[in-house]
Amino acid sequence: MFLRLLSDVRWRAANPKWRSPTCCRRSTSSTAEPHPVSLPARAQVVICGGGIMGTSVAYHLSKMGWKDIVLLEQGRLAAGTTRFCAGIVSTARHVSIELKMADYSNKLYQQLEQETGVNTGYTKTGSISLAQTQDRLISLKRIASSLNVMGIPCEIITPKQVAQLHPLINIHDLVGAMYVPEDALVSSANVSLALATAASRNGVQIHERTSVSHVSVQKGRVTGVETDRGQIQCQYFVNCAGQWAYELGHSGEEPVNIPLHACEHFYLLTHPLKEPLASNLPTIVDPDGRIYIRNWQGGILSGGFEKNPKPLFTEGRNQLEIQNLQEDWDHFEPLLSALLRRMPDLEALQIMQLVNCPESFTPDMRCIMGESPTVRGYFVLAGMNSAGISYGGGAGKYLAEWMVNGYPSENVWPLDLKRFGTLQSSRTFLRHRVMEVMPLMCDLKVPRWDFQTGRQLRTSPLYDRLDAQGARWMEKHGFERVKYFVPPGKDLLDLDQSKTFYKPDWFDIVGSEVKCCKEAVCVIDMSSFTKFEISSTGDQALETLQYLFSNDLDVPVGHVVHTGMLNEKGGYENDCSIARLSKRSFFMISPTDQQVHCWAWLKNRLPDDSNLTMEDVTWKYTALNLIGPRAVDVLSELSYAPMTPEHFPSLFCKVSDLPRLKGLNGGSGGCVVVGL
Repeated sequence: MFLRLLSDVRWRAANPKWRSPTCCRRSTSSTAEPHPVSLPARAQVVICGGGIMGTSVAYHLSKMGWKDIVLLEQGRLAAGTTRFCAGIVSTARHVSIELKMADYSNKLYQQLEQETGVNTGYTKTGSISLAQTQDRLISLKRIASSLNVMGIPCEIITPKQVAQLHPLINIHDLVGAMYVPEDALVSSANVSLALATAASRNGVQIHERTSVSHVSVQKGRVTGVETDRGQIQCQYFVNCAGQWAYELGHSGEEPVNIPLHACEHFYLLTHPLKEPLASNLPTIVDPDGRIYIRNWQGGILSGGFEKNPKPLFTEGRNQLEIQNLQEDWDHFEPLLSALLRRMPDLEALQIMQLVNCPESFTPDMRCIMGESPTVRGYFVLAGMNSAGISYGGGAGKYLAEWMVNGYPSENVWPLDLKRFGTLQSSRTFLRHRVMEVMPLMCDLKVPRWDFQTGRQLRTSPLYDRLDAQGARWMEKHGFERVKYFVPPGKDLLDLDQSKTFYKPDWFDIVGSEVKCCKEAVCVIDMSSFTKFEISSTGDQALETLQYLFSNDLDVPVGHVVHTGMLNEKGGYENDCSIARLSKRSFFMISPTDQQVHCWAWLKNRLPDDSNLTMEDVTWKYTALNLIGPRAVDVLSELSYAPMTPEHFPSLFCKVSDLPRLKGLNGGSGGCVVVGL
């Protein structure tokens, strides 16, 4: 049977004139339909994109009382990636906020048909995630513990239990599995149409065949949009354009970087089996085989995430609505082989279609939401990494809360657009990164693994010296940072490949470095940390920072205050240290990945005063952290000035000359010394 099926596949690949029946393609016209209703001249909110994300945002905004909303779709509702989505609603997620979004989505879709009268195809099937190795089983147990904490039914089951739940599954190579009985299947396009129906009933205006060409910005805030049917003035703009979100972000007067890139995503559809599969048969996720399998009209829908993905549309937008892209049976064959190994008893499998549709992926495998750091009122919800239907309801809810209340009800920092900088928005970087990201969708998520693409984008002046000393590197916000130093004689290859949930090979190396920090002295390169200088001609800097930060910053010159940057609700936006360099000048140090977030948050809250300035000086300073009980001894040897606790107490800073540091990368030896 396996050879017969592969022969069938090769015949189809060798005959380009053959075209499979279209199962999920609606008839389209090459010309736009007439527009019976004209666009409004103004609205409070304009949403671009009529897929699952755009309709979910419109639905939740209208539920929260905002009615003056216009949703624009360049083609027809749900005609993009949403139309080709596999329709699997899965709550098994590694990141807590993604788990919560998926759980909310599942509950929303369950009652959506009753609310709207639109058939969403919701079927509670449950899902089974398979484990072929002990490490994979540990990973599933970790997810299961998170699900149980959230109150989502879940259990680790044996291979025999897998066979009982899904008799067609080959269990000979399994060590266990995770069963989530509440997971479901839906018709993704119908869910989107149901959300649009409810939003329309609540007053949202929806216009198809309307393309957004330009977002107008004045004084750093959204003022309107230009479309092919005229202009709409608005206070808020929401970019839910899916794979086109990147190009749309760059169409405005003030570019908004949205780092995502499309890849081809394949799944197979078959005719019903001789004994059609039951509609409530659990969905199978086989991460070690890189495939997923679900029932589809009595047959099989099976796709996956191959090791050699095919990015597309690197040069930009090239089609109005997404059509089924060119079939590539040779490319799909490894996934097909994995399917047949997992379900070897499929005796009369007749292929209906190989679907090839674009999916958007982000640099860190997490979706993108939130307000632009450069344009007020410009919100983004895109880059779902092939999980749009699972996240759609929850993501729309959190973004709507963000817009209406100023903050979502959950901590969404792992998904915030401001976690990315400009460097992560290069099309070359994104093309290479998504080729790494897509295979990682199925790889083990062991602690402290690092991306291999897009490296050395930002390095310290000491990078070459540290690298020569055996430094092993990690990446943070595009910045290379040392993880540990490999002692002479250690096998570097083994250390780099040490990916496990158990004690890693580098554990003792890090332990010895920690011991040195506690008992002797060490120097740590912390140049990647965010550094701002805030100054004024009068007391504006002090007065503003006193309002924005929790601790008292009216301290004598030379003192350092560790404090929190608080929002209007008293919650933490950032943890930082602020040194008072002079009466009217302050030096702020924050974590590396807070650079864009901190800058945007402060810039939006600093008064519009030409006498108050803020400068990002991260690149101006090499930051070395001298730590340990002998740190003062080392510092004293480098300076002519006394560095004893009496002369240089804790939480104190001063500009000092360190003659022994002269010549370091051309430096003069002058520096700001901060005692923490």
